[in-house]
Amino acid sequence: MGSAAVDIHQIPYHLRNTVEFLDCPIYIGLEDDTCRPPSSLALGDTLMVLGLLRNQGRPVRLFLQPGAARELVESHPLVRELVLEVEADGGPGIQALPVARFGRAVTWVSAASLRLPLGVRPVDQVRANPILAHSLHYGLEITDDRPSVFVDPARPARLAGLLARQRPTMVVYPLHADRADSLWQDREWWVALLRRLRPEFHLVAVGAPDYGELTAEVDLCLPSDHPDSTLLDLAWLLARAAGFVGREGGLAHLAAAMNPRRLLIWDSMASYRFWAGSGGHHLIFSNPYTFRYPQTCRLDRTQVQAMLDKLSAQTEGEPASANWEERARALAGGEEQLTRMVLIWREMEEERLAMAAWRQDPEQRRRINAQSLDFAQRAARGMLAAGQNWVVPVFP
Repeated sequence: MGSAAVDIHQIPYHLRNTVEFLDCPIYIGLEDDTCRPPSSLALGDTLMVLGLLRNQGRPVRLFLQPGAARELVESHPLVRELVLEVEADGGPGIQALPVARFGRAVTWVSAASLRLPLGVRPVDQVRANPILAHSLHYGLEITDDRPSVFVDPARPARLAGLLARQRPTMVVYPLHADRADSLWQDREWWVALLRRLRPEFHLVAVGAPDYGELTAEVDLCLPSDHPDSTLLDLAWLLARAAGFVGREGGLAHLAAAMNPRRLLIWDSMASYRFWAGSGGHHLIFSNPYTFRYPQTCRLDRTQVQAMLDKLSAQTEGEPASANWEERARALAGGEEQLTRMVLIWREMEEERLAMAAWRQDPEQRRRINAQSLDFAQRAARGMLAAGQNWVVPVFP
């Protein structure tokens, strides 16, 4: 007996996600009193390392070149010693390959991964972060997924003057020209949001050297090159602010360590599910078909090999005569890992297409902007239930 075809829009929203697990990359080596992440990490990854150390609970020798985050790392009570001369083969095998947005290296491509089982849930609730993944991987009793930052209570309060008395202070981290790698650049949306928030909040913009025309929409700007704009100073400010509203990035993870009331804006569902963790509210400006319906993501060997050829052209040092298995192992740790990379790459391509489609349709853009701005304002006011997020809807 045959069955009638079911239109996808007839399936309840919360049942449309059929993903059964997340494969979370493992790239931080942790053993007794030694921690060996990749030698050079961005701020967000560095904060994940500190969160993992907090969960382990014992002082370690940390082999890392923390760059601008050095003060954060050295002030942490669980970093017994910071070793800057990092040994090449100290941590798990990872590859930094140019397959992410606009050719940036993906440092989280790893030969080791943790398979995190998932129940049926809305797509915006499918998420983890490296702290949770590594804590489960190493069998730690504490699996708190918040980043960890220690600010000495005796530290001079150099940013105290930014806190207003008349209105609650809201730290904002809008987009700017220096982050051209963002898929979602909508200055008009940010202007509209800041104008909605400013009557209720004292807005302090952080994270950029110059916000240009957005400067007129906030009360104060703290340029990123200001001497009082160190990461520890910003952590102090975030801990005392009424909340944080900003795009995804290193400062958003710093806010996650310091303030439970935060709203993050994401331009990529792929980034969201591997970095958001728990807590806060989230606006996700993409809703890619390939992640919602992963049965469309099946790949054959020809498709994977085409991506391998593309990677090989951008990667130095690959043996010219290597066979398929050797090339996949050299670039990604094996065929399975390479396939996961190709799926992520395809998902990001789908995100670009989906975002371009609704932005080019005036009616959809009007509806999406109205819905997202209303959600953002209610989140900033503390009017939403914990865990409530907003995702670009799929219109029939």
